[in-house]
Amino acid sequence: MSTYQAVFAVLAIFFLGDLVGAITKAKISSMFVIMMGFLVLFLTGIYPADIMNISGFASLAKLGQFFLLFNMGTSVDINSLKREWRTVVCAIVGMAAAIVGCCIVIPITGMEAALAAAPVVNGGIVATTTMVEACEAKGADMAAALATFVYAIQKFVGTLPASNCGLKVANDLVADLRAKHAADPNYSWYNEQAAVTAGEKKTLFWEKYRKYYTTFICLAIAAAVMCISEILGNLCQGWVNMSIWCMVLGIVVRNVGLVPPNVLRDFAKANGFFSFLSLCTIIPSLAKVDLSMLPVIGLNTVVIFVAVMVVTAIVFLFTPAWKIVNSKQLSIGIAMCQMIGYPGTELIATEIANATAETAEERDAVLDRIQTAYVISGFTSVTILSVFIASFLAKFI
Repeated sequence: MSTYQAVFAVLAIFFLGDLVGAITKAKISSMFVIMMGFLVLFLTGIYPADIMNISGFASLAKLGQFFLLFNMGTSVDINSLKREWRTVVCAIVGMAAAIVGCCIVIPITGMEAALAAAPVVNGGIVATTTMVEACEAKGADMAAALATFVYAIQKFVGTLPASNCGLKVANDLVADLRAKHAADPNYSWYNEQAAVTAGEKKTLFWEKYRKYYTTFICLAIAAAVMCISEILGNLCQGWVNMSIWCMVLGIVVRNVGLVPPNVLRDFAKANGFFSFLSLCTIIPSLAKVDLSMLPVIGLNTVVIFVAVMVVTAIVFLFTPAWKIVNSKQLSIGIAMCQMIGYPGTELIATEIANATAETAEERDAVLDRIQTAYVISGFTSVTILSVFIASFLAKFI
């Protein structure tokens, strides 16, 4: 397979995922289709395991994550962050529910398998790497393989409920907006939001020099933040890593007015490409799944995810936990974000907005409600807390 054939083969699956997502109006997430498509193609040998290396995307993929984290930081203002404390608490409760679910099935899966899987359900590649290394050091090869497999398919489990729950919340929100417009033709969601955030308004630095925020200037700003984040991450010796600094600095430069909100999406017009690159870091893990491992690992995986979903449903449907965010559907969607992470959380929210909104106002209202909650939930669970949980549980393998 040549480089150009590999590029086409990779993008063909992304094309199919977006097509299915558009046709089904996000009821079937494009990410689910993309990940399942690659898994099947790897297992059948149609796609080589190193297709990302052949295509050249692997050498660029890691950059996408940092650019996206910076842009994510610029999408959140301090007031929004304060308002979303409920999302953070809800995400933590969801992570606790997942850990309880994994512990409940220890008599079936065994202690090593349950401990290896729990942080992976909570998080992403860092948590997975930590648990795999711990398992391999103890000679627990099956548990190591299970952790890899759970990581490979957790997005299949999380995206559908996150998408469907988000759709229900979005449909209710859009219906409410339309009812307000019907009752009052002069109603404006933007004015309502402005009233909530009313206060002294001063012209920000980026607003004064808006014309200078071209594609390359915005990319250069993001690259500068990445360099600073790397230095700060090294100084912190891994306690606060580069990824966290990218987002934190994104929040800072946006809130002091140095850069506009969503600078890479709205000004550099590059967020879509970086989203693609970031997903390219996840896909190679699917190639590690060996067909011969599927029977035992497959059973354990099913048992673990069923337990996690059942405990999560019980917590947010039959206890007062859903009142944290005042919505049973949104609380479950937030809990599912631990299995998805960024940029998947943002992509799902965008799909939901595109599927439900007919006007710019409706789209912005949906994104304000869904995207902010999903992105912050994914950041809380995947980027931060899952790393600490993995480091702690690895000691008990």
